[in-house]
Amino acid sequence: MRTLIHSARTLSPAPADTRAVDDRTADGRAAVEASAPGATPRALFITCSDSRVVPTLLTGTAPGELHELRTAGHIVPRYRSDAHCAIAATLEFALGTLQVPDVILCGHTDCTALTALQDDPPPAELPLARNWFTRAAHRPGPDHDHRSTGGGHTPEQRHLLAQLHHLRTYPCVSRRLATRRLRVHAWQYDDLSGQTLGWDAASRAFRPLRPALPAALASTA
Repeated sequence: MRTLIHSARTLSPAPADTRAVDDRTADGRAAVEASAPGATPRALFITCSDSRVVPTLLTGTAPGELHELRTAGHIVPRYRSDAHCAIAATLEFALGTLQVPDVILCGHTDCTALTALQDDPPPAELPLARNWFTRAAHRPGPDHDHRSTGGGHTPEQRHLLAQLHHLRTYPCVSRRLATRRLRVHAWQYDDLSGQTLGWDAASRAFRPLRPALPAALASTA
């Protein structure tokens, strides 16, 4: 904790052109960009709260370029109109106020939360976690691993696709998809190899990321 406090206290201001800074993470000078007036994120990045998943490192983005939403197991519950949910509020704010054009839902292979989903039910001493995991829809069996299962998808990928389906149930998402104002992407990051796969709706398979996913491909996922 001491090193975290030291870094926060000694954060230095950014130069006028933060793109000219070669090593942004070394001195943190690009952090001021996050508070620049009128900063507009390029995407909403939804991923697991696992500390090994670092969205800005994965995407090579600077502060202010990603609007992040992190949940245990990258779970996105199905939309409920009567639910007072931070996920729904974050989605509405990102899409309605920040007008982000892309939503990236990113899972990862060695997910501790998915390991917890093997327990049926999860440990009784974790009542809030147990309630949260019941919203995941897909529950991998006790013998799950990274090998493909039915349909050629791993249990982790099936879980990710379930969350993608849930994401599309939110009115703020479905309306923008219908009018082509939004692109939705599903990625899977491999904790061991560092490779990221993207969901290809046309072939119904996860493939290495292309330079850019076409809007039609992303919106039909």
